[in-house]
Amino acid sequence: MTESYSTYDILQWMDADTRRAYGAAVRVRKYKPGQVIYLQGDSGTEMFRLVSGSVRMVVNRADGREIVYILFQPGDCFGDSSLVDGDTRPQTAEALTEVSLEVLDQSSFRRLRELSRSFDDALLRLLSRQMRYISMHFADANLSPLPVRIAGRVLSAAQSFGSQQADGLRLTVPLSQSELAAMVGASRQSVNKVLQAFQTEGLLRVEYGNLLILDLEGLQTHARRMD
Repeated sequence: MTESYSTYDILQWMDADTRRAYGAAVRVRKYKPGQVIYLQGDSGTEMFRLVSGSVRMVVNRADGREIVYILFQPGDCFGDSSLVDGDTRPQTAEALTEVSLEVLDQSSFRRLRELSRSFDDALLRLLSRQMRYISMHFADANLSPLPVRIAGRVLSAAQSFGSQQADGLRLTVPLSQSELAAMVGASRQSVNKVLQAFQTEGLLRVEYGNLLILDLEGLQTHARRMD
């Protein structure tokens, strides 16, 4: 049976022996909702693989504003770039829910790179996929209209964290208007106007701290619009 992997799961590119070596090298660490895993600007001595829960990656600006870069789902890996280049953390990683992580420390990371070509190849593929996401995110933030950006972010969250229920597709992680505004680089008021328009069209329902998607196809149509 073919195994299913998340988008940023480094295991999907490893051979069986390397997956076993990786599993023997990691240790498990747990975080509570709202707990910081690492801060932007920290030195990086560990990489992580999300076992359960959700992690938000945030880029903080000097003026106090923040942009939610991405929400990670189980299987996704992060924190790897600082181990590769020795630079500081480019984002803050925070537990959005109860979180369990596999942690690979720097010495084990280096040993796996030295001993396993499969691990090194998997790492390159992971970094490449992360860079593709950054390129797409940059283009979207600068070229797409706000309704398109919002629809795209809601759909992305639904794909990773959606639970089909009788009344629609409900997100299993909280996605407030403030959080969504931080994702698309707009004010909360602007996001609210777009969400209210989507609600009037019957595409979704705005709930306290979350969203319920009522018309997935209609929302996908909005995400494809360029005007």
